[in-house]
Amino acid sequence: MCIRDRVNTVNIMNIENHKYHHGNLRDEILTAAYNFVLENGYAAMSLRSIAENCNVSATAIYRHYKTKEHLLADVVVKGFIEFNLFVEGDSEANIFDKCDNYLEFAFDNKNIYDLLFSQSVVEFLQFPNILEVADSSFQILLESVKEHDRSLNDLSASNKAIHIWSFLHGISSISKKMDVALSLPDSEMPIPVRSVKRARSNLRQFIEDLF
Repeated sequence: MCIRDRVNTVNIMNIENHKYHHGNLRDEILTAAYNFVLENGYAAMSLRSIAENCNVSATAIYRHYKTKEHLLADVVVKGFIEFNLFVEGDSEANIFDKCDNYLEFAFDNKNIYDLLFSQSVVEFLQFPNILEVADSSFQILLESVKEHDRSLNDLSASNKAIHIWSFLHGISSISKKMDVALSLPDSEMPIPVRSVKRARSNLRQFIEDLF
């Protein structure tokens, strides 16, 4: 083998090593996947697209994640952590603030919110971390209900928290499908859409009526 061939062989090996040996690759994959979902939605994501985004081989991705579902499971966990922190707010946040935060996150991060409550990860029991962070979301709301009305027993507080969560999730889900209609002047807005807009605007009144 001539010197030039040896140099070319070494260069090829260096390129391959760069593609396969990557510092903190799992974290980089997760960040890339989260950002991809944020911009494009989870349905458009593939392991190959994330590999290209991270400038590594598809084989390198499969060393960390067996399937797309396994990667999406970690994105869901990361999404719930971000969601929970945002909803929790600062130490002075009350139930009304947290409900406002919930809607703000849902509308500003539509693709992530869609993923959190999607069927993209079917076998939840395989991913206990998801159950843990999802439960934390409800606990944040439940604790805010108990703080708002300390006379409630556990069952009553839980029922009210479920009512509030159902309302928030419903408004978030419906509104995302009505973006164009919601931007119309009230006089041109269909009555069902106008009702959704009114419900969102009167969030505080809805919560107060539950107590």
